[in-house]
Amino acid sequence: MKPKARLTTTVKLVFGLGDWGTSAAATARNVFWFVFLTNIVGLSAGLAGGVWLVGRLWDAVNDPLVGSLSDRLHSRWGRRRPFLLFGSIPFALAFFLMFVVPPFESRTALVIYYSVVFLLYDTLYTIVNVPYLALVPELTDEYDERSSLTGWRTGFSFLAQLVTAGTFKLLAENVFAPWFGAGPDALRAGYLLAAGLWALSMALPFVLLFLVIREPEVEPVASPLRPVTNFREVFANRPFRLAALIYLLCFTTGDVILVVLVRYLVDYIQVDPGFDNIVLVTVLAVSLLSIPAVLALMRRTNKRTAYLIGISFMVVVLSVGAFVPPGAQNRLLIGAALAGFGFAAMSIIPWAIVADVIDVDELHTGERREGLYTGYLVFLRKFGTGVLVFGVGQLLAFSGYVSSTTGSAFIEQPAAALNAMRFLVTVVPAVALSLSLVLAWRFPIDRASHEAVRRALDERRAGTRVASEEVGSV
Repeated sequence: MKPKARLTTTVKLVFGLGDWGTSAAATARNVFWFVFLTNIVGLSAGLAGGVWLVGRLWDAVNDPLVGSLSDRLHSRWGRRRPFLLFGSIPFALAFFLMFVVPPFESRTALVIYYSVVFLLYDTLYTIVNVPYLALVPELTDEYDERSSLTGWRTGFSFLAQLVTAGTFKLLAENVFAPWFGAGPDALRAGYLLAAGLWALSMALPFVLLFLVIREPEVEPVASPLRPVTNFREVFANRPFRLAALIYLLCFTTGDVILVVLVRYLVDYIQVDPGFDNIVLVTVLAVSLLSIPAVLALMRRTNKRTAYLIGISFMVVVLSVGAFVPPGAQNRLLIGAALAGFGFAAMSIIPWAIVADVIDVDELHTGERREGLYTGYLVFLRKFGTGVLVFGVGQLLAFSGYVSSTTGSAFIEQPAAALNAMRFLVTVVPAVALSLSLVLAWRFPIDRASHEAVRRALDERRAGTRVASEEVGSV
């Protein structure tokens, strides 16, 4: 077996920084955009949830297609980096447009505008995010190095989430908006400035990654693009099916929590003004500090065992959190700190597990198809989140949820809406993560089985090289 590849700290640092743009954008979208649509633009919860669903239908084609195209791209810059370079600035611009409030009086016109912009943003997000994530299994094939690389990426992801969750709404409503006076127009201008500031920071990391990272020499996929056949091949891979379901349950759970969390804290717990930012920062700060512990747990055991331990802890925290009453903001802060470790495990381990699945595919097909598998993963998450957020919007609308144009100020909500928010933030995530534990228990790839796959791949590659040399000498 060939020596295990070790990545330099510089490579890990620059690669990890590449997650800043997509994580900052996803955090602003997941935590604040639903609030922006319902409490700044003034759309009903049902319409806001419908806007989320529109882009997810396109994802069924968009994500696997971009992944497959990146697998087949032949350029002097590699298979993935051209997508990062040419997609970076349009991606940042599309994010900015999501927080523009057009001068439309018609609710229908507003829904059409945000649906189209979200579709554009989502496509450009895919163009940079899928090739970026496909680099993880491509840069190294070593079991623990993939965990380390994922840890660096997740560290910058948490940093982006921390900064965005802690300051985006704060700057928009409490710093920028007062420059324009008071009222709905000032709030809209505040969010516009905040979105512009964030957009400026999103393109630069991808450009830096393009300049610094060098992709290993991998032969582009030569087989023709066959969407139906590729779909069957991907989901015939049993380890991928299990890994994809684990990933889906983890990340859609996190996304749904973030969509509802701000209104849950403000309207149900009735936290002091600004305390919702403190809760978000606490979860993400503890998650960031927990990354070394999660990586150490994976090294000492394996990815599956580490997942079972970390997610079981998270299920307990969420189950206890279901009983936190209104007004108990200090008790909630303790729960937020405890949830940090579980959130770190949810964010790191599923991606590290998926990277090993792609080696199994190469063993069966002889092709490196990181882009195809990453595309389907990103699609599953976005489609799952879109459907769930649509369901969240309909549930809140049915429960009598009150929208406004007053930002994140307290709103007197009906009891049914308050209970729905509590249910969505605690009970639903606990059940979903419990199901993921059952799937993780059945996941077949551990450290020993992955080493066996690597040995088989090394032997095949060595045989191919020998055969090529023999042909060349004739």
